Amino acid sequence: MAADHKWFKGLKTKAEKDARRKELKSFKTAFEALWEVLEGFEEAAPDYNNPSWSHKQADVNGANRKLRQVQKMMDVD
Repeated sequence: MAADHKWFKGLKTKAEKDARRKELKSFKTAFEALWEVLEGFEEAAPDYNNPSWSHKQADVNGANRKLRQVQKMMDVD
């Protein structure tokens, strides 16, 4: 997968984009280590015995969605 287009926002020239790609590849090891840490952050389903479980579920879904977005940004191959 190519690096997410958001990494290139504001860069106009091919040289700037190539420099950013090189920079991102230099972070690959750090991104891989961070990915492993973030994998443990995914939240589980809420306690359905709690009357406000649906609000907790919505929060869990949103938190997990953001986590996946960050992980996608770290895929710089």
